[in-house]
Amino acid sequence: MSPVKNLAAVLAMSFAAASAAHAEDGFSYRLSGFGTLGYAATDTNDVLLTNPNQIRGARENGSVLVDSRIGGQLDLNFNQVLSATTQLVAKQDTKGDFRPQLEWAFLRYKISDNTTLRVGRLGFPAYLVSDYRYVGYANPWARAPQEVYKLAPIDYFEGADISWQHSLADGYLTVQALVGHMSAPIVDTRSDSGRMKVNQLTGGYITYEIGNLRVRGGLSTGLASQRVSGADQLFAGLNQAGLDNVVDLFRVHDSRATFTSLGATYDANNILLMGEYGQRSSTSRVLDDAYGWYGTFGYRLGKWMPYVTYAGYGKSNQTGGYTISASNPLSVGVDSLAAGNSQHTVSLGVRVDVRDNVAIKAQIDHVLPSTKGGTFSGVAADYNGHSVNVFSVVADFVF
Repeated sequence: MSPVKNLAAVLAMSFAAASAAHAEDGFSYRLSGFGTLGYAATDTNDVLLTNPNQIRGARENGSVLVDSRIGGQLDLNFNQVLSATTQLVAKQDTKGDFRPQLEWAFLRYKISDNTTLRVGRLGFPAYLVSDYRYVGYANPWARAPQEVYKLAPIDYFEGADISWQHSLADGYLTVQALVGHMSAPIVDTRSDSGRMKVNQLTGGYITYEIGNLRVRGGLSTGLASQRVSGADQLFAGLNQAGLDNVVDLFRVHDSRATFTSLGATYDANNILLMGEYGQRSSTSRVLDDAYGWYGTFGYRLGKWMPYVTYAGYGKSNQTGGYTISASNPLSVGVDSLAAGNSQHTVSLGVRVDVRDNVAIKAQIDHVLPSTKGGTFSGVAADYNGHSVNVFSVVADFVF
């Protein structure tokens, strides 16, 4: 079955589902769902628009596979202190197929009135909207700004976290600490699948909510290893050429990687303000210093909310510290891994809440990437860094 037909089948089945709740002898459950049906296209075939870890994307001919998804969540409450949550999301995977993926599966234990322990597969909490990133209805944009959300393309990890909540001044403070590991496939254009692993993952995040303001920030760090068949072949050639020192600089194997983020949302009356900054650093030249940021302003006019977003992304040039002759054919691959990259985007959009649980959004992105393509993939060899316009329409819903 083609990805588009597979998507249509999943969407059709989802409308037969409904929220449910049941309580008996202290046990209760709730089944809920969410989804997005989207279409995106660009004005050029020189680059490919994708979300993180996607191989199929949109060019001039457009695609429904970039933003479309359907998800379901089951919450079980066993008693006043013990509960469980499972979330499945069907979306495009790293092979380009549309299929369900297990995003969350954890037990929650309430240690005290203000302290909670969770164990299992947990959402990676690095972003401002991590708790509802795939629930498009809960977000203002057609898609989260790629300048920030492609920096650490990790959706979940296996391990545990503990959260402590306490009132502070007139607001509410939440302190969260996590420990665990993650292993997930990543996009590889060759026949073999790439994979990213992060061991000894630890992190800490603080959220403060006061009135209409919500602020969240923190950092995570771990030992990252990444296998991509294309890079493996390049490294093998470098080893044969006696350039082991270059391999050591670029190989992602137990490389310390750290991601720091800070974001805030102000949502009051007719005004929505959002902003977020993220920075990635690593001992590997491949994952080394990169940063991204965005700011969004929206203004509600009844059921309509026009919004504008300005975003930026940059990756430093890491060509120093090694020598390889330009006449060596391997230099092309090394320079590609080391090259800097950047992007700036202005987005204009409008959201219309057509029903209490359905929102339609239309968005235009005017993107100014560097010659390396910024956050785009599938960059043509002769791409000269010209501007790219992205046109998106999505229908977000919850049920």
